[in-house]
Amino acid sequence: MLTCLMWVSSQLYAQSNTQNDSSAIMNIITDVFEGMRINDSSKISQHMHPRVKMQSVNINGESTKISEIGEASGWLKAVATEKDQIWDERTYNYQIQSTDKLASVWMDYAFYVGEQFSHCGVNSFQLVKMNEKWKIIYIIDTRKQQGCDDLKK
Repeated sequence: MLTCLMWVSSQLYAQSNTQNDSSAIMNIITDVFEGMRINDSSKISQHMHPRVKMQSVNINGESTKISEIGEASGWLKAVATEKDQIWDERTYNYQIQSTDKLASVWMDYAFYVGEQFSHCGVNSFQLVKMNEKWKIIYIIDTRKQQGCDDLKK
């Protein structure tokens, strides 16, 4: 009986941690896209590991071009630059998978400059948990302009 109670207790604790982690991870994702909308790179960079990497896969018809893996500094500088129109990345269909120290977030998105549709695709964020805080370690996205009708909202 005691063994059974201990097992049930451990399962409830694990489920609670997973829910807490998912909630913390979603708060990070929300901060990233809110930071883009309001030109506040500090809202984003607080969630990034110092060695975060970024990469894109551009899809143009049958052609696919993969960017070099790069640092986030150029993107953060672009986010912080005052713009005439808001960068609005609208995200959908979140899929979060996590263990105690590693997480992956996959989401569809549609990117708008002001109210003008620019492109759509999929984002994949990889996070690590260090000192009880989740940090983004890698971001990769696809970018395309065709086949986006279901994401334009």
